[in-house]
Amino acid sequence: MRLQDVGPVFVMSGLLLSASVCALEPLTDRDLSDVSGQAFITIDTSAYNQGSGKWAGDYEFTKVNLGMELETVFNIDELKLGRFEREAYVDGTVPITDDDRNILYNSDGSAQVYDSDIIIEDFALGRVDNYNDAANAAYVPFMARNPFIELAYKTENGQKRISGIRVGFEKAQGDLSGDLISVTGIVEGEIRGDIQVVYDNNCGGWNALAPNCLLLLASSDKEIYTQVDLLDGATGNGADQLNTTYLKRASWFGVPNGRNFQTDETGLIASLIPTLTNSSDCEVLGTPACFRSTIYQSIYIGDKDTDFETGSASGVFLSVQTESVPWEDLSGVPGSDRVLTDSGAFMNISRYQSGNETKYPLYLTLEEATRGTPRVATCVGRVKGC
Repeated sequence: MRLQDVGPVFVMSGLLLSASVCALEPLTDRDLSDVSGQAFITIDTSAYNQGSGKWAGDYEFTKVNLGMELETVFNIDELKLGRFEREAYVDGTVPITDDDRNILYNSDGSAQVYDSDIIIEDFALGRVDNYNDAANAAYVPFMARNPFIELAYKTENGQKRISGIRVGFEKAQGDLSGDLISVTGIVEGEIRGDIQVVYDNNCGGWNALAPNCLLLLASSDKEIYTQVDLLDGATGNGADQLNTTYLKRASWFGVPNGRNFQTDETGLIASLIPTLTNSSDCEVLGTPACFRSTIYQSIYIGDKDTDFETGSASGVFLSVQTESVPWEDLSGVPGSDRVLTDSGAFMNISRYQSGNETKYPLYLTLEEATRGTPRVATCVGRVKGC
């Protein structure tokens, strides 16, 4: 914008000013009581020095809060962050695998890894309903409240340096779409469904007479659930098994080894469900428990069955660090303190607190978990690739 273009704005603003303000006359208490307003931008500063290991030291944070509510539908051909060399199974980095979970190798014998921490092709927020009918197409925006930009500084030997930057939202709700090629960070979800689905996938023919299948049949009307995370497709291990805070450049999602399904039902049969449904080598009772992240073409952040006030997710952010940074955890989950990040790019879509309940930002049915979720349309006239 050229300087002369802002002239009319100041002229109009001047016309709206009261005589008292223009004359620089003091306002009485009665006059002040009639004035209300809210800052559009606020700046918070904080410090942290309680970390250990890589996160030890003196950190300072400057957070710029934008007091607004956003509604947006946009598309990006490719989102790529954190492009630098990493080595498989070093610091939580996992290798590239084929659809059969076999590791792909370079000509020198080293395991291949993706070249960037985050790679999302045809990335989009929001959706377009009735996308094939231009006259009646309806934009359903991705909604966010109080977006922020935060800088992290670390002080050593009297020198302060920028260590990272993150962009996030106080609350967010809506469709996130894309081909999730490489994901670094924490992405948590929950899958729920009737145990009948597990029975149908494993107990056909003579298998129906197996003891496990008979137990599944007896409890087929019971709902089961478990947490799902990013994992290593080659082994089925999650971050805990790899002794790391989070996985880097992962391309698989599911139930990590050693985790089982739970149920809120009571009784003898229900008490056996955790034992029957323990995940091992990417399987639960013969049913695949690991899935390529690309099969989830669209995922809904927050609770799609409720409004923004009660269904939005807290603590969602994307960051880039030049070194380890302990970001403040904004999820509101009791006992949470810091999100520990390493150098590189990081995506945080983790559980959050809503009232007295801890919720997950992603919810999938058993069918969606195993078959994936189709992409919602994000353009008028086509599903993607605007």
